[in-house]
Amino acid sequence: MGVDPETGKQRYLTETCLTRAAAAAARVRLVAQVDSGKGLAGNLRFGDAIGLWLASRDERVEAGDLTAGSQRYSRYLADQHVIPVLGAIPLGALARELVPAAEGLYAAIGKCRIRCGGHMDVEHHARGRANTRVLRDLDGHECGKRGRPHECVRASASTLRTVHSVVAGTCRLLYRWGWLAADPSQRIKAPKAPRPDPKAPTAVEVAALVDAAFVRSADWGTIVWLLLVTGARRSEIVRSQLKHVDFDRSLIFIDPTKVRGTSRWLALDPGTMALLESLRDRITGRLAALGLSPTGEEYLYSFKADHAWHGSAGYLSERIKKFGRSVGIDTHTHALRHYAATELIAGGVDIVAVAHRLGHRSPSSTTDIYAAWRPDADRRAAALLASGLTPPAELLSGRPARDRSAEQPRRTAPDLEQRICDMRHRTGWGPRRIKNHLAVEQVSIARSTVWEVLKRHGLNDSSRSSER
Repeated sequence: MGVDPETGKQRYLTETCLTRAAAAAARVRLVAQVDSGKGLAGNLRFGDAIGLWLASRDERVEAGDLTAGSQRYSRYLADQHVIPVLGAIPLGALARELVPAAEGLYAAIGKCRIRCGGHMDVEHHARGRANTRVLRDLDGHECGKRGRPHECVRASASTLRTVHSVVAGTCRLLYRWGWLAADPSQRIKAPKAPRPDPKAPTAVEVAALVDAAFVRSADWGTIVWLLLVTGARRSEIVRSQLKHVDFDRSLIFIDPTKVRGTSRWLALDPGTMALLESLRDRITGRLAALGLSPTGEEYLYSFKADHAWHGSAGYLSERIKKFGRSVGIDTHTHALRHYAATELIAGGVDIVAVAHRLGHRSPSSTTDIYAAWRPDADRRAAALLASGLTPPAELLSGRPARDRSAEQPRRTAPDLEQRICDMRHRTGWGPRRIKNHLAVEQVSIARSTVWEVLKRHGLNDSSRSSER
């Protein structure tokens, strides 16, 4: 059968026969199996093939093409679910038995994430860190404090898709090596991908959350602030160090922890830089108390006195949830990332710039997730659809133009509105140039807000300016 890719040894098919005629027929049959690529498959089981697939992914982890966390999670799900249920299937019978068995496994996990089958009353846990280490063999087990009444909880959509990726990835590997004549995973009804539904907190909720974090400590407040103004992932902020902050150019370097090739420099506003400078001073003071000097390797988020190691990302998430409950909102760390994305898109920032700030490899990922937060595109769509239609004249005649100025919330300070109007009268500039001029004076305002101010005061006539 050729050389086994795993061991490097020759593999053979054998069959015992009682007569020479039976042996001749068996030889023809075995040669046909080898020619069809089914010879080696008949001697292995699916659980063995999963081990080969996981080993091939270990090489990708070493090369940096796959994160170690993703590999650990795939191995955990393979050990907990795929191998116990599908591992005994011979590869020779895979085309016939895999599809119904895999779909049955997905259904069982979809009902209970530990596959209790409706027969578990109490969860018996080993003395491990994770609550999911439920024992099925209770011989000699003494239940400790982790034992508790069992409640069936459905597995998440991402868990189901990861389980399917273990099955499909193993089948693709076998097909690529020529051990299977066809890929049976193509016939499995795969779990559906969840539809993106980002739930971003409001500006009022975010302000209350930041206040609660700063009440706890200045360090906590600074980390929550960074999550909001950078839109970075929790793991990226947790692993940020002093050397990643360019205090001269007001930039921070984000080293990606999830998507390879998305390292980026992000601009920071003066307020954020002031917070980071205060954090740097506190870190320097703590090091001085220990007789040490800063090296730049100190982590911004740390529980160590010398900031030599980053703090727990899980604890950060739990604290943010607790801060949210203290102010009456249900939120989490990733919701802060949603807030940054939705605010940028609603403010008219280019989608490519938003994707860069979030660390998406492609702007299409940003568009797919946050498509609902593009009101500018929806307004253009409404204008385009109505441009080819003409309403009846009798319905329009005598209809007064509706003054919507009173309906708009006046969130711009009166003195700033007066400055904008004076600048318009004096220079004739449009909203863009006025906005840029105010930015030089450290006044942050959106161009759309300038346009609304000019509109409220009747100064947005295109004849008075060559630029909008």
